[in-house]
Amino acid sequence: MRLTDRVAIITGAAGGIGKATALAFAREGARLVVADVDEQGVERTRHELGGTPCHSRAARVDVTNRTHVEAMVTQAVDAFGKIDILVNNAGGGGGVSGLMLSDEEWDRIIELNLKSQFMCTRAVVPHMESRGHGRIVNISSNAGKYRSNVGTIGGISYAAAKGGVLQFTRSSAYLLGRKGITINAIAPGSVLTDAGHREYNSMDPERRDRVIRETPLNRFAQPSEIAEIAVFLASDDASYVTGATILASGGWCSS
Repeated sequence: MRLTDRVAIITGAAGGIGKATALAFAREGARLVVADVDEQGVERTRHELGGTPCHSRAARVDVTNRTHVEAMVTQAVDAFGKIDILVNNAGGGGGVSGLMLSDEEWDRIIELNLKSQFMCTRAVVPHMESRGHGRIVNISSNAGKYRSNVGTIGGISYAAAKGGVLQFTRSSAYLLGRKGITINAIAPGSVLTDAGHREYNSMDPERRDRVIRETPLNRFAQPSEIAEIAVFLASDDASYVTGATILASGGWCSS
């Protein structure tokens, strides 16, 4: 198993990519702190981990709240004695998608998708640095690299935040590499999470067909397919990979 005895924190683990990543990490032997603002959802994830050879803790965490983030890291260290891996997965869109969103809505999306990754990374780095080893995986989006359709779940603020994640990842790699820590990003395209299903079902048939037709693999992704990339980046198989973005969009791109 590729993650035997590694201790990982996964945010946004109540469902979707986060939950799939928790299950994949558990199968690879990791010990986990699964975190989410949805307390019942993250407890359900932890319950499902009971079928794997995995020790785990569940934590209710608002990743936009510094106190919550620091408590999550303390919980992981107290439970398992170290932190090897951080998966910054928590995020989301919603609200007004164009330029007329309020200052508060802009700030909410940026804090949830970008600032949270900075705060979680800042909190775990001292624990990784002290041991000279760490793996950080940031979940971004194809919307952060290519033109975003502002009528979708994301919109302008979401695209800006996810683009920031990619630059945060590249810039951090230079500093963290000298501490023995790798940091990489995954930029998924359309994924059939709960939100992805809602977006898919809300599309008119013509637009849905066009999106699928423009995707070379001719379908949306399953959360488990993104999770397996996270396993690779968190494992020793990716020991010489840092500052990279892995596109997982089924081949879709738009400039």
